[in-house]
Order: sequence, then structure tokens, then C-alpha cells
Amino acid sequence: MTEAEPLKAEWTKAIAPRRGDIYGELLEDAAAFLGISLQEARNRARDAGERFRAEWQSVAPDPSDDQALTRFYNQSDSELFELINWHANDPIHYRTIVLRDFASAFPGRELIDYGSGIGNDALVFAQAGFHVTLADISDPLLAFAAWRCRSRGLDVQTIDLKATTLPRRAYDVAVCFDVLEHIPKPLAVVRQIRASLKEGGLFVMHAPFGLDAEHPMHVVHRDVVTPRMRSFGFEPLSCVFPTSVRAPQIYRKRHVPALDRLAYFVYDGYLDGSVGSRLAAMYRAGRSMMRTAGR
Repeated sequence: MTEAEPLKAEWTKAIAPRRGDIYGELLEDAAAFLGISLQEARNRARDAGERFRAEWQSVAPDPSDDQALTRFYNQSDSELFELINWHANDPIHYRTIVLRDFASAFPGRELIDYGSGIGNDALVFAQAGFHVTLADISDPLLAFAAWRCRSRGLDVQTIDLKATTLPRRAYDVAVCFDVLEHIPKPLAVVRQIRASLKEGGLFVMHAPFGLDAEHPMHVVHRDVVTPRMRSFGFEPLSCVFPTSVRAPQIYRKRHVPALDRLAYFVYDGYLDGSVGSRLAAMYRAGRSMMRTAGR
């Protein structure tokens, strides 16, 4: 048995409780939600990834035009089925089981799933007792994810990101998986998510920035987020994942003085290697002397 097998078993149990067939049960959910036959759902899932790319290329939305992007994701006929194929076949999603257990060790159970997709991550956390809020710009995906949770007796809230901003200091955990690379201004979203977290709240993200011919809808091709996280007031946390599972980044919101934020901004964004280390040591020594002198 590989180290990921127990995670796979738990993921399968959470997503496909009827027969343990993730793909089949996701298609059944889609058919019931859309009011189509199971065979039609299978037909629409076939080659959904290729059709989703073709939709993008035919519309060719301007990545800097938020409204054009929003229209695309609300009019797509293939995204829901493209996500079904991905969630049924990619072991990256086993990360959610690890994160459920990790987050459960911290206080608070209010969670926002930012860019909630078809709702699988929300299902895992809601089944573990978290109070889940689904947030997305896509009406079809948001409705499908909420329907799937509620059909299992799980009470979830929803936020239409087209019309509603996130409440401030409302959540203990924010999950943002494979979303920021789709957003022209990801740093603005990170600021919003931070404002929505309570002090000490967890922010878990995964964003495969970079040019990707298979995913032309990934419009941010450089990681502009990670170098800014400490200057935003996020403390990186460690969590052990199986080597076969791509690990997300985990942060904890904490109060950081403005001067320290500036130092992180300069160090993480512009310095590296021995020069950065020496300057950081000098900065810490200076801060220590200032604190001592102020006593």
C-alpha cells in the first residue's frame, strides 16, 4: 500500500458514498441537477477538457477585462464536466483530507471555500463539522455545489462573488484551490480573503501560475502572490503531505507591524541569498536594540 492509499480511500468515501465510484456518482449528480439523462451526462463529460479550451479560444476574452471573464465562466457549457473529469482522476485532491485534519486541530469551524467549483472540498469539510460558505463567480458551479451539499443534508451558505464582497473577520479557515491563476489581479483577492479571516485564521492556497497550453484560461503566468504573503501579514505554516500529493501552501493570519511588513516586502520580493540574509540579520538586531532602549 502506498502512503497515499488511505487518503484515496477517505476521499472516495466522502465524494462517492453510494458505490465508491467517484466518476459515476459525479455524473449522476450532474444528471440529476441538470435534469438530463445519465447517458447525456456521459456524453457531455466526454472530451469536456478539449471543449472547454475550444470555448475559451472561440470567445478569446481579454484577461484584463473582469466582466468578459465573468461572462465566460457563466456561459460555459463545458466547465462543470471538465471539473468532474479532473476531480475524478487527479490525486491532487487527496490534499483536502490532510487539510481537513490539519485545520481541525485549530480553533474555529467557519470556513470559506473561495472558488468552490463543484463543491468536493466543501463536502469534505462540511462532513467534518465545519460551517462552510461556498463562494464563486459562476452561477452554474455555485448552484451545483450548493445542491450537492444540501442533497446530503449539509447546510451550506453561498456567496455570489459577482455581487457580494466577503464579510470582514468572519472565517477561521479560507480555502482557495486552483483559482488565483484565473484572476487577472490575484493580489487583490488575497487581500480580500485576509480581511475576511479572523485573527489567527488559516489560509490554504494552491495556484499553478505559469503559461500552460493545456489551460489557456490560466491568465497569470508569474507567481506574484507567494513573495507578498509575509508582507500581507501571513505566517507560513508546515504540514506533512505524501510525496505523491502536490502540497498547497498554508498560512496563518497574524498581526504584523507596518515596518515589519515593509521589510518582508523588500526581502521576499527583491532580495535573496547571502545579501538578503545579512540585511535581515541586521534588521532584527536593530529592532532588538530599539525594543531594549525603549524599556
